Amino acid sequence: MRKRRGTTRGRKRGARRKPGKNRRVGRRAWTTRHAAVVASAVVLVAGMGYAISRASMWGRREEPFVLSEVEVVGNEVLTEGEVVALSGLEVGSNLLSVSISDVEESVASSPRVERAQALRLLPDRIVVRLDETPPAAFVVAAAGECIEVTDAGLVLPTAERSTLIDLPLITGAVGEMAPAGGGTAEDGTAIEGATDAPGMRATEEVLEVLELLRVAREISPLLWMEISEVRIAPGSGLVIYTVADGAEIRVGSGALNSQGLNRLWMVLRDVRERGEAVQSIDLRYRDQAVVRLRPGSGRRALAGGTT
Repeated sequence: MRKRRGTTRGRKRGARRKPGKNRRVGRRAWTTRHAAVVASAVVLVAGMGYAISRASMWGRREEPFVLSEVEVVGNEVLTEGEVVALSGLEVGSNLLSVSISDVEESVASSPRVERAQALRLLPDRIVVRLDETPPAAFVVAAAGECIEVTDAGLVLPTAERSTLIDLPLITGAVGEMAPAGGGTAEDGTAIEGATDAPGMRATEEVLEVLELLRVAREISPLLWMEISEVRIAPGSGLVIYTVADGAEIRVGSGALNSQGLNRLWMVLRDVRERGEAVQSIDLRYRDQAVVRLRPGSGRRALAGGTT
């Protein structure tokens, strides 16, 4: 009879191990190391290929990052060419040597630009984004030229597309535009009211009209659109002319306040709703507007007045 062998705690030398968990872990670790080695080799080969491809360019002294395009975003009055000229950028220059802060400062130095931002996009492009300074009106100068001014009275330099803007005209301006910038006049005296902004500053008469236009736009954009021209009449105050019928609106000395402009807007809306044309409106009387309609409509007073 065969004796049954007893069990032993240890494994006999030379006994084969059964496949188990440790072997699977070791196999996964080897696979990960293998993948890392392959990936490193691929990156190394790609880098060598890039270096070889660039070696011919360096031998010919060609730059790897050359500016080939300047994109301008946000411009309405200024053309792309005018913005590029302000920036000082030149196509064909080294893109990496361009100072982005210098580009932004150069573009923003124009009175026509409120703020500017430049962005470098490799390998060959720069994007310039800007917010333009909105003009408020045209001032017809003594020589007959139209000068754009802002709400604050800053004179804007002429732009290529200036003539395409539809703005109210300010005529009959008295005096010359004063240089802005806090400098001095030719005789060495300080310029009164000069600001730190570049360009020129409008006269007090023009500033009065600009305030009238600003308040009119706040009351209603439609009222602002009704105003075609504001004439500065020395000794008589301001005279407004409308777009629709060329009506003459006499304001008198001093710009209209919000109450007077509200009264004017009420009269114009009433007349427009009835389909009538205005010949003149006189706002120089307190709390009333004297309206003269085109021939055949008669003469009457509105807003607190009598016929």
